[in-house]
Amino acid sequence: MKRRYIKSGRRAVAVLLITACVSIMSAGCGDTAAIEEEETLSEVIPVEAQMPVEGTLTLKNEFVGTVSPEESVYVIPMVTAEVLSTGISVGDTVTAGQELCKLDTEAAELQLASAQAQYNSAAAGVQAAEVGYEIAQAQYDSAVAQLDVQNEQTQRQKDLTMYQMQMQIDGINDGIDDINEQIYKLDEDREDAKEQRDDLNKARKQANSYVKQAQSAYQAAASAYGYPQAQASYQAAVATVTMMESPDYDKTQHGDEEAYKAALQAAKDELKAADLALQEAEKNMKPHADTLQAAQTAASQMDSAYEQAKAGIESIDDGKEKLEDSLSDTYRTKEQTETVKNLTEAQLNIDTQAVQDISKRTAALGVDSAAAQVNSAKVGAAGAEVAIDSAEYQLDMYTLTAPIDGVIEAVNVKEHDLASPQTPAFVISNKKTMTVTFGVSEGIRGTLRVGQKLTVDRNGKLYDAAITEIGSMVDQTTGLFMIKSCVSTPDDSLLTGSSVKVTAETYSQANALLIPYDAVYYDDSQPYVYVAESGMAKRKDVETGIFDMDTITVLSGLSTEDTLITSWSANLREGAEVSVQMKTANDADDGQTTAVGEADGAQTAGGE
Repeated sequence: MKRRYIKSGRRAVAVLLITACVSIMSAGCGDTAAIEEEETLSEVIPVEAQMPVEGTLTLKNEFVGTVSPEESVYVIPMVTAEVLSTGISVGDTVTAGQELCKLDTEAAELQLASAQAQYNSAAAGVQAAEVGYEIAQAQYDSAVAQLDVQNEQTQRQKDLTMYQMQMQIDGINDGIDDINEQIYKLDEDREDAKEQRDDLNKARKQANSYVKQAQSAYQAAASAYGYPQAQASYQAAVATVTMMESPDYDKTQHGDEEAYKAALQAAKDELKAADLALQEAEKNMKPHADTLQAAQTAASQMDSAYEQAKAGIESIDDGKEKLEDSLSDTYRTKEQTETVKNLTEAQLNIDTQAVQDISKRTAALGVDSAAAQVNSAKVGAAGAEVAIDSAEYQLDMYTLTAPIDGVIEAVNVKEHDLASPQTPAFVISNKKTMTVTFGVSEGIRGTLRVGQKLTVDRNGKLYDAAITEIGSMVDQTTGLFMIKSCVSTPDDSLLTGSSVKVTAETYSQANALLIPYDAVYYDDSQPYVYVAESGMAKRKDVETGIFDMDTITVLSGLSTEDTLITSWSANLREGAEVSVQMKTANDADDGQTTAVGEADGAQTAGGE
């Protein structure tokens, strides 16, 4: 099913007026009107005509876009500590890995020292286990001759091994409990942070309301106290005195010197009076100006606090995710340890009575157990070494570095302040490539494609851009689909957050006939045109496509060989005799037409 758009304008109004006149005349004149109409039809109608041109009609649309960096990162401290030094300011250019600031490392150094002490203790345990292994080997040699003594020693060794493995499992369970407790605390902290964020959002909205009230009060006060008039009077008086005191001033226009001095003194008196009036107006305006400044400052502080609260929630979510990953790893470690314990217990509970005659094999179990203790001690030492690596990693967190090359856009720390994970210390943007985001309707979205070229206009300066992403979900705030485009050669004029005008080709129709918009008529939504054939007007039904204010495309029903009548006449109809005046080549279209419209300005005649 096709939608039809019936054109309206001066021609349609004229047709209605003529129809009404004919009806009135018919009612009053009878047969005489019919005779006059027949005579009118027999007249030759002068018309203008041209040959249809085959070409392409392209419609362009303009949108409002917002500029943002392609890559922007927040440098967030992973620890809470005092800032010892920072030499970075807003606007500085940094490279990836460059030091931004140092934090107080005293706590991290203590943790590293503790981890080192634990490692030393574990290393001593390895030495002790190795000594135990040597002892077990000696016991094995002795057990060859003393089976009863060896059995007793094996039992004691079995109990010791099971005790040690159970202690290891108990330690893992304690670690699981600690992680669960930390996750629970993070959940509580997140709820508190959400409440704080919601409270700040309400306060932020209230502060913005106060700003509007203060602005209205300030403007009303300026009008009430006549501040603009006082300022204008003062500036005019200053200009007058300056002009009269100028060496080039013509004093003779006042008559003599005394008259000039009197006029100058009068101008100075007027300047003094205007100055006093301006000072009085400024004095009266000061409370309102101070109130407006205070309201704006409070609104800015509320906005900053709200963004910090949002960042804090994200930091808590990241911490919880890491803890959940650690909890999953710990559960796997516990499962592996319990499996080893069960296997070890099964091995140690083998009926030794059945292997009494294999004394060496039975004695070797003690040696194997001692070797397992050595391995277990080495595992403990390796774990302690991991703790040292972790402490050293924590120590590295006390030096903040730039993760990317870019420009510093925000610095939220200074020396001797306390840095914390709840507040980003720095914001860095890579402005080598800038992104322009704009919204379009569903109809316009269907005409765009990734890679399509665009033109970005910032205060009259044009940039080439290309579409990189076409949104597939409607933005709930604007009701539009968001389109992202990339400006590969930005400069300092493209500021973050600034608004630009984006121009894009949308609807286009190629290989169609282009004719004047006003040459098409409609009969019950059926478009048609008149062509001249052998001095007579002939109606042709056509199928039309897209159009702009001047041109419309014809998809079928007309050819480039037809002589299209482009002028209008009340007597123009099927079979009317016409006198054709062809348009010159300069009047015809060149076959390439482009229209620029509003966002969603595509026009169709006979489209879906």
